[in-house]
Amino acid sequence: MLRERDRTRDADRYSVAVESGNFVPAVDILIPTFNEPPVVLRRTIVGCQALEYPNKQIYVLDDGKREEIRHLAEELGCHYLARPVNRNAKAGNLNYGLRNSSGELVVVFDADFVPTRNFLTRTVGFFQKPAIALVQTHQCFYNPDQVTRNLGLEKEVPHETEVSFRHYLLLREGSNSTPCYGSSFVMRRSALEEVGGFVTKSISEDLYTGIRMTARGYQTVYLNENLSAGLVPEDLLSQLSQRQRWGRGTLQAFFIKENPLTIPGLTLRQRIAYFEAILQWFNTVFRMLFLLVPIAIAFLGVVPFVANLSDWAYFFLPLYCFQMATFAWLRHRAFGALLADIYSVVLCFPLSATILHTLVSPFSKGFQVTPKGTTTQKTIFRWKLAIPLIVLWVLTGISAILQANNWVNYAGDFSPAESDFIKLGALWSSYNLFVIGIALLAMFDRPKPTPYEWFEQQRTVQLEVGQEVMRGVTIRLSEIGAEVRLAKPGFLEMRSRSCIPVILHLPVEELSLKATIVDVNHDKEAPILTLGFDSLSTDQQRRLIELLFCNPGQWQCLPAPGEMRSLWLIFRSLLRLCVLPKTKTL
Repeated sequence: MLRERDRTRDADRYSVAVESGNFVPAVDILIPTFNEPPVVLRRTIVGCQALEYPNKQIYVLDDGKREEIRHLAEELGCHYLARPVNRNAKAGNLNYGLRNSSGELVVVFDADFVPTRNFLTRTVGFFQKPAIALVQTHQCFYNPDQVTRNLGLEKEVPHETEVSFRHYLLLREGSNSTPCYGSSFVMRRSALEEVGGFVTKSISEDLYTGIRMTARGYQTVYLNENLSAGLVPEDLLSQLSQRQRWGRGTLQAFFIKENPLTIPGLTLRQRIAYFEAILQWFNTVFRMLFLLVPIAIAFLGVVPFVANLSDWAYFFLPLYCFQMATFAWLRHRAFGALLADIYSVVLCFPLSATILHTLVSPFSKGFQVTPKGTTTQKTIFRWKLAIPLIVLWVLTGISAILQANNWVNYAGDFSPAESDFIKLGALWSSYNLFVIGIALLAMFDRPKPTPYEWFEQQRTVQLEVGQEVMRGVTIRLSEIGAEVRLAKPGFLEMRSRSCIPVILHLPVEELSLKATIVDVNHDKEAPILTLGFDSLSTDQQRRLIELLFCNPGQWQCLPAPGEMRSLWLIFRSLLRLCVLPKTKTL
C-alpha cells in the first residue's frame, strides 16, 4: 500500500496535448454485443458518438447477427460488423474487429457501458509515452447493486465492485500490474498485435491480454476517474452467472501459458500481485467452511482450535476491532466489512462449487453473456440459491439451541476449556444465524418493470399546457419520462385527472419533448407531475441520452457507511421487508 498510485495529475498533464489538438491519434471504438437489447445498445453508441474527440471510428461487433442491431447502427451512423463464424466468444469477436479496423488506439466498451464526453480526452494523452500499452479506467454503474437493492439499501451503500476500483486497482497500479477489466479501457494497437491480439484460450480474455502486455515490458495504467457507467446484473441469478464466469476465467490461469507464476518477463512483485488476484477466489470456499464450523461443534464434537473465552477476548477482539477501525480507511470507504460478509454468504455455495469444479475441469464451460436490460413484474424468491442457506440456517439454529442448553444446564459436566468452547460455539452460531438470515432476505429479487433507469436530476423546466406556461424543477428524469415539481401550488386542483398532453421544455439544453401527464401527486409544497414522453425522434433520443449519461463528473462514488451505521441500516431494512409484495417463485 506504500506504492498506491493515483494517476489523476498525470491525466491533467497529458490531456493538454489532446485538448490543444497536438496529439490526436486515430481511435477505433469497439462495442462487442451478443444479445443485449437495442435500448441498452443505443445508449452506448450515442455516448461514444458524443465523445469530444474528432479522430474516432465506432464499430458495433454483433455476434448475434441481428437485423435490428444492423438497422440501429445504420440509424445512428456507425459501422456494423458481424463475423461469419462465432468462435472464441468475446475475444474472437474483438479480434475480428481488430482485423477490420486500423486506428492507432483501440477502445472497448461493453454493450451496456456509456462513456462521458471527456473519456478520450482524459485517457488518450497517456499514449504519448511509448511504454504505455493499456489505460484501464474506473467502472461505475448507473443501476443499483442487486443485493443492496433487494435489502432496500441502494441509496446508502455503494456497489460491491467499488472495492476493486477504489482500493484494489490503486495497489495494482503501484506495482505495474493493472489488470484489464473487459470494458472502458484503451489499448495501443501495436502492443496488442505484438502479443497476438486478445487471448482466446480463456473466458477472461481481458485479464490475460493485460498479463501478456506486462510480460512484454509494457506499462499498464489505472486511471481512477469515473469516465463511464454501465449496468450491473439486474437479478441474483445473472449476478451469480457473472461471478461464476469471472471465477472460472481467473482460475484457468493454472492451465494456460499466460499463468502469471510461470510466464517469462514478470517481476517478482508482479507475480505476487497477479497470484493474489487468483487466490482471493478461494476466500469463498473458506467462508462456506466457517459457516459449517458451529454445526460441526454441536453435532460432531469437532473442536477446530483450542481457545477459551478469555483467550478469545484477549487475542481476537483487539485484532477484530483494529481491523474494523482501519477497514474503511484503507479501502477508501468502498464497502463495509459487515455488508461484504453478507454479500459473500449470498453466493458462497454456488461459487464454491464453481471454483472446485474449475480446478477439476477448467474448460468444460464456455463464455456466457450476462443478461442485461431484463425486466420482472413481480418479486421473485430465488429458491435455487436459497435452499442451501435455508438448510444451513435450520441446522445452525438447532446447534445454537443445543449449545445454549449445554451452556445453561450442563456446565458442570464439562471441563473449563470445553465449557468455554461451548459458549464460543453458541455465540458463533448466533452470528451465523444473523448473517444467513439477512442473506436469505436478499434472495427476494424486487420487481423491475422497465429496462429504463430513473435518475435524480434537478433541472429547471417549463411546461406548456394548452395556452398556459408553468415553471418547475425536475425531481427525476429517464429516457421515457420525468417527474416535475411545479413552482406554484394549486395549479392542477381542477385538473387532477391524468392523460393531459403537455410540452416539456428544457431551456438550458434547448430541448422540447411532447409528453402526457400520467399521474399527479398533490404534495404539500406544490404538485408533482409524472410525465410520460410521447414517441421521440432519433435526435431527441440522442440528446436525452447525452443529458442523462454523458456529462463529465456526473457519476460520483457513494461512500460506504461505517460498521455501526451498516448494522443500523440492516436492522432498518428488516423492518421495511417485514411485508413483502406478492411473490412468484422460480
